[in-house]
Amino acid sequence: MSPNTPYFFALGANLCFASGSLVFARFSRQTGPVWMNAFKACVALAAFGLTVPLVGGWSDSGWRGIGALLFSGALGLGIGDIFLLSSFARVGAGRTLMVFSFQPLILGLLAYLLLGQPVHARHFVAIGFFMLCIGTLALEEYGGAQKNRVPLALGFALIGMLLDATGLLITRSVFDAFPAMTPLEGNLHRLTGAVLFFGVYAMFRPVRLLATLKELSFRDRVTATIAALVGTYLSLMLYLAAIQKGHLASLVGITITSTTWASAIECLIDRTLPSRFLVVAFCFFLVGIFVLLG
Repeated sequence: MSPNTPYFFALGANLCFASGSLVFARFSRQTGPVWMNAFKACVALAAFGLTVPLVGGWSDSGWRGIGALLFSGALGLGIGDIFLLSSFARVGAGRTLMVFSFQPLILGLLAYLLLGQPVHARHFVAIGFFMLCIGTLALEEYGGAQKNRVPLALGFALIGMLLDATGLLITRSVFDAFPAMTPLEGNLHRLTGAVLFFGVYAMFRPVRLLATLKELSFRDRVTATIAALVGTYLSLMLYLAAIQKGHLASLVGITITSTTWASAIECLIDRTLPSRFLVVAFCFFLVGIFVLLG
């Protein structure tokens, strides 16, 4: 495998997530972020449950590795995503991802201290350009958010970012400890952890997974299912393939730019010209990629 292959996997995961996030945002407003997260986790878990026995197979990681991945999924894909979408709903993706833009630096430091991953100068330069990419989009959204919602929403974003970073570190440590484990199996265990979390959550607050699904039109059900397959199943499949071998901080630096791709896809769907902020953001993104691959 080429050293740059994980970065291409991350780019593919980014495109899949950006496409799905347009639908996730719509259903999060319509049905609530908890329902949307629980639904996409269940759909993706079912898809991985069919895929792993046919393609990936099982490793000999034992309960120690499986337990760590269950915990990782509950933290990152369960609790973390709820905080993330809650922040999206309050102040928009741009401001939320401004907080997430610091995740590569935090994750790079933790990966260096805990996993022994080196951080070279080009990694810092590339991450800096990815942060500029997100910062540019945040400027575009600045006037749209209600100021009294900002502190709480950014607090949610910070919690979501820390939970997601913790989940990624745990996942990478499992891959390092059990090299035979495939990304497919890793995703299956992580999503099982997320679904178990929502099962516990439902004991205290109703998720109404099936009831809400029945209330949706047939077209909405199909749309939500396809979005879950593309934005969660395919996205996570590519992302964990990248996480398994790639440099953690750089990979996360790529993935936080998903809002840029989502905005570009919206322009294509609506047949509108991109704003100057989006053009500048894409320039920062491309420079970051060239530095990273160089």
